[in-house]
Parts: sequence; structure tokens; C-alpha cells
Amino acid sequence: MTYSVFDAHADTLMRLSSAQEYLEGNSRTQLDMPRALSGSVSHLVTAICAEAEKEPDAALDRGISMYKEIVHHSSIELHLMLEGCQPLVDLPRMNEIIEMLSIVSLTWNGMNSLGGGIGTDTGLTEKGKQFAAEMDRSGIILDVSHLCDRSRRDLLSLGLRAVATHCNCRAVHDVQRNLPDDDIKEIAASGGVVGITFVPYFLGSNASLDTIADHLEHLVELTGISSAGFGSDFDGVGDLPTGMKDCTSWPDLLEILDKRGWSGDDIASVADRNWRRVFLNN
Repeated sequence: MTYSVFDAHADTLMRLSSAQEYLEGNSRTQLDMPRALSGSVSHLVTAICAEAEKEPDAALDRGISMYKEIVHHSSIELHLMLEGCQPLVDLPRMNEIIEMLSIVSLTWNGMNSLGGGIGTDTGLTEKGKQFAAEMDRSGIILDVSHLCDRSRRDLLSLGLRAVATHCNCRAVHDVQRNLPDDDIKEIAASGGVVGITFVPYFLGSNASLDTIADHLEHLVELTGISSAGFGSDFDGVGDLPTGMKDCTSWPDLLEILDKRGWSGDDIASVADRNWRRVFLNN
């Protein structure tokens, strides 16, 4: 059976040297449109991670320009994410960019004026809380994936719409980028989704398709099927888990779930429907 896939996180946008690399295909990135379509990807959250670049403002401009070049020609529905909002905070044309965004992460790794990212132990600043509320009022989803524990708990306590697009389960593999069970439960209780990601360091030793399924099954056992999804982190992941070639490997991953006895309806929920509910309200 073929399942539609909603991939809630990929870094491909910032790896492209031209729109044609995405639209026509290439051998350099882990994801492009032709290969993603062959993997049954229907929706993709594509991230601009400007804070990871030496010149964040220029990186933001480059990412926005590339997104504009590809979005109206893409056969895959694209949703734009800003990963680390410092370049946006004081930008005169902030409202213009906000109109393009579906989702933001307040920080990347490290600290900015909004709060603490991975590698810090800092809560959200007052500016960060106000900015998060402004994003929520604008209809933009808040992603906790790169927040440190204190900032993530601060954000969740605000009662805003929050998800984790590319995180795994700390109870399965104990690293800071993975979520503790209590935070997973809080995201799920608010109607949010956690996207299991393919980064081997977040999966554990000897990472494979089965390891991805292990994290997913822990998540589902903890909170139920409606809070689980995927966020691959293609083109941000580095090496991929054993058994995964690139974005054409989605059917192989979903076949693992089938072999583990998952129903077709549950596979469809984690592959597509749950994120569709969050992003499209259906």
C-alpha cells in the first residue's frame, strides 16, 4: 500500500545552489522534488536556519529568495519555517516575511535574545515570551525542537500552539535534543505533534529504520497515535540511518511499521494525517 507523507522538517532549502536543483533533481542533496515525489511526499516543511550561518541576515534573504523561486513551481506543498528567529526580530520588513511563514523555532542552538537553545540552560526572556505570543496571534506554529529544557518548558507553559517537528524520545536515547516524556505528554495534550527525526545521534547507536520505529512506538505508547509524525531533517542530518538512502526511502520505513503489525489507518496517521491536521486544520 502507498501512503502519502507529510515531512515536517528538511534543511534542503539552504543547501540549494539553484531552484533547478530542487525542481529538476540533483545528486548532491538528500532531497529534491522528483525523488520526494517518488517517495510519496505530498507536504514538506522546508526550513531557513539563518542563525547557523556566518551572516544570518544575508542567509535569511537567500533562503527567502530561494523559497520564492520554487514554491509556485513545486508539485509538493511547501510550508516555510524559520529556525532561529533572531534575524527576524528587528527586521523592518518582519511582517512581509511573517506572511510567508507557517512555523518558527525561537532559537537554533545556543542563546539569542529570545531564549536558550540546545547547549544552554536558560529560560525564555520576556522578549521571547512576547515574540512567541505575537507569532501565535499571527497564526504561526511554534516549534520547540531546538529549545533547551528550561526554555521549552517556559514556552509550553504559555499555552500557545506548539509542536516538535524533529525530535526523538529521551526515554529511548538520552541526549539533550530528545524530549522527556513529560514534555511529549504536554505537547500531545494541547493537540500538538512530535516528529520523529532521522539524525543518528538522536536515534542511538547502530541507528537504522528499526530504531526510528522504536522511537515512534514509544511515542505512540505514551500519548496515542494522534500525536506522532515524522520530521526527517534531510540535508541537515549528515549521515543517514542504516537502510535509508535518501527521501526515496519513505516506503521502506513505513513497511517496517506494517511488518510490526501496524494498521493501515495508523500508518496513514503518523505518515501524513496528524501533521495535516496541525498545518491545514483538517
